[in-house]
Amino acid sequence: MSKKPAYEFQNLTKPQKDCLALIESLGIYELRALARIFGDNSPTTLKRDEHIVIVMEKLISGEELRPIPLRQGRPYKELSNIEGILAEISQITGRDYSVKSNQQRNTARLQKIVTFKQIEEDILKQKLFPIEVRGILCERNNKELYFINQENGNFVLVKKELDSRLAPSDYITGTAVIMNEDKEYILDTVKTINYKPAKSYEEVEEEYQPAVPTEKLKFQNKDILLGSRYLVKESKFTNDFENVQNLVNTLKAQNITTIALIPNVMTEDVFAISALGFDNALLLRYEESPIGTYEVIQSAIDHILKIQNQGLSVALFVEDVTTLANSIDFSFKTSAKAHMGHTETAVEMIKQLFMLAKAGGKNKNTTIFTTFDDVDMFDQMYVSSVYKISKKLELN
Repeated sequence: MSKKPAYEFQNLTKPQKDCLALIESLGIYELRALARIFGDNSPTTLKRDEHIVIVMEKLISGEELRPIPLRQGRPYKELSNIEGILAEISQITGRDYSVKSNQQRNTARLQKIVTFKQIEEDILKQKLFPIEVRGILCERNNKELYFINQENGNFVLVKKELDSRLAPSDYITGTAVIMNEDKEYILDTVKTINYKPAKSYEEVEEEYQPAVPTEKLKFQNKDILLGSRYLVKESKFTNDFENVQNLVNTLKAQNITTIALIPNVMTEDVFAISALGFDNALLLRYEESPIGTYEVIQSAIDHILKIQNQGLSVALFVEDVTTLANSIDFSFKTSAKAHMGHTETAVEMIKQLFMLAKAGGKNKNTTIFTTFDDVDMFDQMYVSSVYKISKKLELN
């Protein structure tokens, strides 16, 4: 039986409850550092519950707190993700709790704190309710990974001991089973790793080397320069279903891995997008939160960089770039929109995405196809960072 906490907060709002759940999930070093930032002068002498009370009282008070920068101390080396915790609290509350300093900081990277309840061995060994899962792996700790199941949006725990080859940013498919009474899932078997059968998968290093795109793909009497960026004159890829499907099949026939990143997906759109035949479709549902969209975009970038380092050729289909940028803006809503009408984080992330397009020598390349709608031209970031660096492509 778990010990009852020594605190009790009454009449908490939904954001305050979410903050409390996040804070209660932290390890002791993270909790001490957070308490220090929120004004605790004796973080190593107080008990866990006392740290939680200090932080929550500050959050409940609603004062415009500006946390002090992290001071050097014994726990500091454990806290590479402290800014991610503060960013998530900022996202929940709508207030800016980011670490401030007199020097300009690099663009922050949100790091979501993912928690799982304890594994119950008597339930796990029954392998109840197995489901097909797929997703991009993220680091949780030195013994565990996790991923968002792209089939239903739920988190799946992965024990590193299941397969020593699994690493952050790998895309995997397999089966998962229930591991506790809370019906949380854990990966049970691995079917594929980075688009290859798990049984024969070997991680190789064949990094892209700087090269000028020269290889061409013949498609419907057109030459597509692989390693370049192309604009498709449609607001959605499914609007030109037959031609896009043919393009995907042509790319796959050349052993090019096809990946799609598509926001604002309605339930009725899922089947049509799946029928286009992408090797991996990262679908951001219409109801997806902005922070969820940000996390998927970052995972997509990390994953493509990973498989580029393994020598894979890629075709990335990106739909509605301006919606992606707006979601990133909202995830960093405490930052000013001071760069081409967007936050600096949004512009930099879109640039990271489109810089993935390149030739890598020895028939390796990454090509990007993105939708182009007339309304996109009202967005300065789209014009500067997407339109002006891409070529128009008529598929029909």
